[in-house]
Amino acid sequence: MVRLLLLFFFLSGALLSAQADSARFDANFRFAEGIYFSHASLLANQPDLGWEAIDGEMVQLPEDFKVQIANYGYKDVRINQGIIPYAISLDGKPYFFVRHDQKRQFHEFTGLRVHGLLSTLQYDTTIQTRQLMKAYNPANGQPFRQAWVEREKTLRLHRILHLRSGARLPFTQENILKLCADDKDLTEALMKQEKTEESLLLRAVRLYDDRHFLNLPLR
Repeated sequence: MVRLLLLFFFLSGALLSAQADSARFDANFRFAEGIYFSHASLLANQPDLGWEAIDGEMVQLPEDFKVQIANYGYKDVRINQGIIPYAISLDGKPYFFVRHDQKRQFHEFTGLRVHGLLSTLQYDTTIQTRQLMKAYNPANGQPFRQAWVEREKTLRLHRILHLRSGARLPFTQENILKLCADDKDLTEALMKQEKTEESLLLRAVRLYDDRHFLNLPLR
């Protein structure tokens, strides 16, 4: 009997200690400050480098969930300057790398809009488009000159991030159904909807996060 009681207290203490060392990931969770080179480092809440290890000028745009670092680089010459960071933590909030603007020489990171096992991101990307332009003769209306013109176009991307695996997918009903497949009631309800507007999909994501969560280590 004494041994059983001792075992019970030992297991209870171990469980409480484990709970104290981790917390549910939500909007209140704070990551250790620094640079993360991989998703595994982020899940471990263990940055690969501190802020003191990099060069660059930072601009934070909280209203746009955006951080830009101009002339990003590593102070230690032994580190490959071409290494692209996976994410950064600023004020405890994670920002994920989305693009390197080579013309203006800055790295851009975007923050999460919804925080949970399923999280969401929105950010802009620039693509090159080609359009055939023609010049017409006003006398007969026939084209007499034409050329392909390249232009830059900005697209807004909406992504859903499965935090446990790191999968980042387009924010669509099809992908949300796949990621919520372990919640039968939710997927059945979502499939019955005739119109799946973004607001409805966001409600489904938040409901899933309320039912399913991920604990991450505290630092």
